[in-house]
Amino acid sequence: MTAVAFDTLRFVRTLRDKAKMSSEQAEGLADAIAEAIQNDLATKTDIAAVRTDIEALRLANRADLADTKAELIKWMIGTIGFQALVIVGGLVALARGLH
Repeated sequence: MTAVAFDTLRFVRTLRDKAKMSSEQAEGLADAIAEAIQNDLATKTDIAAVRTDIEALRLANRADLADTKAELIKWMIGTIGFQALVIVGGLVALARGLH
């Protein structure tokens, strides 16, 4: 993990001089902020890992979408075939009824 540039000494001096905090308060606040910054910021490695995960998900979604499209096409062709069979059956029944 790379270090983040945070000048705690300057921060403590600013808090003491401008905010009129005690040295203990200023140092405690500076330590807390420095720790939070170090623990919560993403590094370039973290971002690269997330990008890799996103790309893998994108590829998986494309594959799932292709499978879904193929399944839909199968269902549509089956439905159209069934409807055609019903229509032909109805026409045959109608033709037999007319004779």
